[in-house]
Amino acid sequence: MSEAIDDEVIGIYKGMAKIFFFSILTIITITGGLTAQKSDLFPIHVTGKAGYIDHSGKIVIPLKFDEAWPFSEDLAPVCVNGDWGYIFRNGSFAIKRQFFEAGDFKGGRAHVGIFWKGRKIIESTVGEYGYIDVSGRILKRQMSRDPEFFFGRKLFQTEGNMPNSRTGYLDETGKVAIKPTFLFGREFSEGLACVLDKQGAGFIDTKGDVQIPLTYQQCGRFSEGFASVLAGGFVGFVDKSGNMVVQPQFQWVPGGETRFSEGVAVVQVGESEKPTNDGSRDVTITAEGNIYAAKSGLFGVIDKTGKFIIPPKYVQIGDFHNGLAWVNLGDSYIIHGDTNRWGYINKQGKIVWKSF
Repeated sequence: MSEAIDDEVIGIYKGMAKIFFFSILTIITITGGLTAQKSDLFPIHVTGKAGYIDHSGKIVIPLKFDEAWPFSEDLAPVCVNGDWGYIFRNGSFAIKRQFFEAGDFKGGRAHVGIFWKGRKIIESTVGEYGYIDVSGRILKRQMSRDPEFFFGRKLFQTEGNMPNSRTGYLDETGKVAIKPTFLFGREFSEGLACVLDKQGAGFIDTKGDVQIPLTYQQCGRFSEGFASVLAGGFVGFVDKSGNMVVQPQFQWVPGGETRFSEGVAVVQVGESEKPTNDGSRDVTITAEGNIYAAKSGLFGVIDKTGKFIIPPKYVQIGDFHNGLAWVNLGDSYIIHGDTNRWGYINKQGKIVWKSF
């Protein structure tokens, strides 16, 4: 196994998987399924309150929530005093505040956490999970989250995040569709999944057949026909035929992946993070509980030819959605936590809104 593969496996099993990326960046990067439209709104968070701006950076829904997430199917989850509900684009509530968790809408339904009657905690469990429709009607209740299937396949691991664990895939009946023989794997995207074995990383189809040879050091998910791969220590992009369409020249982002969104991709250049001697990430933890990474390079934005449309000058950028991307305007890469210096940029590199 190559040194680069060893580093990735060490990172997964000896510390990188222990640090979660629930920073404000997550607000932007998990919002798949939104449709591009000039009327879309974007969440902002300032001094502990949240609201929404439009594409121009104008505040159109005041800072009156404790938390706010992006719109999906014309509804957005917001939180006040620990209770989540959903609002319309005019800021009024469409579904009253009544949940302890609230996801985005997909296909007319959203996954939510539902309080027990009287908010009683039973056996250390806050309550049930289920799905609601756009009116707030509960469609299904359950005691845990539904497993998510991608292209009819669900990733599973034989021993969780233990070093001897192996990855395989289930079908929608719960039967093993692809045997757990891989050291690592990602969920299926656009019909293919990145997997890693002792030879290297590549892509398989839903039958388990190799479609792009396992010759890379690492790989990401397919998005807009392209997927990132790590070759010779640098990130490039391949298409579904395995052709290298953007030559390897960018830095690998530990714990994350580089992908295309709305025709562009956020990439990192310069010195990347270096692990500590035990394989964990070199981080700083502040008194407020924020976690910052050390020795991070700079981020810019490329088109599908690999040409920079925004030069690498920021310490952190989120994926583009509906024409804007979250950008860290501070000087430290955030792993977990928050920053008071952030904003949104458009594809011309203009900062349309900032928090300070």
